[in-house]
Amino acid sequence: MKKINEAIRFNRFDDLSNLEEVWVFGYGSLIWRPVFRHSEKIVGKINGFHRRFYQSDMTYRGTPEYPARVATLLKDPTGKAETYGCAFKLFGKNEISAGIKYLNTREGENGGYSLIVEEFHSCERSPIPVLVYTATRENYYFTGKQPLEELSDIIANASGLTGPNTEYLFRVAEWQREFLPLVEDDHLYELTRMTKEKVVKIEK
Repeated sequence: MKKINEAIRFNRFDDLSNLEEVWVFGYGSLIWRPVFRHSEKIVGKINGFHRRFYQSDMTYRGTPEYPARVATLLKDPTGKAETYGCAFKLFGKNEISAGIKYLNTREGENGGYSLIVEEFHSCERSPIPVLVYTATRENYYFTGKQPLEELSDIIANASGLTGPNTEYLFRVAEWQREFLPLVEDDHLYELTRMTKEKVVKIEK
């Protein structure tokens, strides 16, 4: 973990491709649509974070005129929160280099996310260090806390280059229901319910 932390801290991303393997954590659209090459995928969680739809998106699911809302992670001061998703294994120089380059462009340059390193926990193996793209409160796209009523209105109406904002939200909720049926997530599931109601009204 020390080598990964140092590479990120000093923006030496080429150093990551010299490692045998690097793991990346996905908690939004990556869990159902990982568009980079990877050698392995594991379902699990990181601790100490809440997933919240407090990040605006003006490219993939929205526009500059009507920004969408996508997921980011907020640090839980109690440390008790859990966010579930997938860890993707990038193996070998070519896979690591291509994956990190793609994600840095998509999540960093275009999305306002920053890289951190956290421990990923699963039933399949011991904890492993993962790269996590998360948006700080200081980034341009961070919206801050918004009522679910307001968020559901935005998501029901936003759309961008890769499709409607509703697809992003609904697919995340569907994935978690399928793979983690015993895990409750009030923010995700209540937002999904309210957004579906808004969509029905729009379609009428």
